[in-house]
Amino acid sequence: MVEVVKQLLVSTELGQISVVSTVVAHDLVESAVSLRAVTFDPKLPADMSVRKCTAILLAIDGRPELERVSLSLTLQNELQGDPCTGQCLDAQEWSDGENLVVIGTEDGEALDIRYPKLGFYDSRIVSYAENSLTLQLNGLPKLNRPSYHFIIAENEDPEPVESSAWFAVDQNHQFLLNQ
Repeated sequence: MVEVVKQLLVSTELGQISVVSTVVAHDLVESAVSLRAVTFDPKLPADMSVRKCTAILLAIDGRPELERVSLSLTLQNELQGDPCTGQCLDAQEWSDGENLVVIGTEDGEALDIRYPKLGFYDSRIVSYAENSLTLQLNGLPKLNRPSYHFIIAENEDPEPVESSAWFAVDQNHQFLLNQ
């Protein structure tokens, strides 16, 4: 069994976000696992905007049979987050009254659309803590170049157009891969 751990730090107006990915598989080499942060312009409804949007992309080359995939984002400050989920989206937000950070990822329903028949639809694949979100997947079959993401959206608080950051973290996975 091979375990590959990758880490990043992402700076936000509310402090550093620590990103840790762990991929465990029998047929895995370290160079097959990529973890990167990419700043991008999200697709948003008219009149909405965010100050900054960063995609965290975990990609695995080849067709490994994955024993475990974990991707965790932790905001390193004393603020307590509030879940703000939606259809196909697990998300959480933090605010200091002037700045807002929303972190989101695909929920089980969204992963079930991308990877049909793997039982994600009714699964709780994202866990929440007061300062973090973690995507945890276990016992996956061989998938061709599997990939997963989180999005970090930053805006002023209150937002010029309410829910802009929430919409910013709800982006199509293929759109993010093309960034």
